[in-house]
Amino acid sequence: MLNTASYANYKITHTDESFTDWLVKSAGPAWDRAISHPFTSAVGNDTVSVEVFSRYLIEDYHYIQDLASALGFLIAKAPGMDAKARLSAFAHQLTSNELAYFHKTFKELGIAPEVYENSKPNTVTRAIGATLLSTAGKGHYVDGMATLLASEWIYREWGHREASKPRPERHYLSAWIEFLATDEFGKFIEWIKQEVNTIGEEERIKRQSEISESFTHMCELEAEFFDMVS
Repeated sequence: MLNTASYANYKITHTDESFTDWLVKSAGPAWDRAISHPFTSAVGNDTVSVEVFSRYLIEDYHYIQDLASALGFLIAKAPGMDAKARLSAFAHQLTSNELAYFHKTFKELGIAPEVYENSKPNTVTRAIGATLLSTAGKGHYVDGMATLLASEWIYREWGHREASKPRPERHYLSAWIEFLATDEFGKFIEWIKQEVNTIGEEERIKRQSEISESFTHMCELEAEFFDMVS
């Protein structure tokens, strides 16, 4: 059985692994359930219903609004210009290319602006947004970054996996998987991991535990999010 009670204990038998490796191992079933949720496979297999994907897209649209706000907090707290620049670039991509994908797909699915703009997010979507905003706004830089990492890394994992299959015939599904599998997104995830590793490895045991709890909680919420939209 893995000893993940603390990062120090984990490193005794996993000397070549990093702080973010420990975060994943500590999250355990929550991480596994999020990255392997049936919803994610249904998107890649082109078997997800229009109703389910429409519900997912509307909820995710609410999520990215909170994500954009959380990125603002992280940009302000980032320790140097390189970090600020990377987070700013991701925020720009989120509010331009990704936002354009949402608007285009809403139109393709026949979802009117008044529907997705005026709908109220589900309780799980609100919890995800609140967690991001709380850790990024009230916590330390590394707390917000670890929560961001959990959310975005999960998407990278399942998106990259589904990209190894033949692309869905429905263009909006194929385009979503294509975005998650891009080298640009992969490099951004690796950069967040480096940030969290650098700071997390130097934190005190209590703080490391708090970071791990935030990471695991976001994994749990992401799995619940997929449950909710399915």
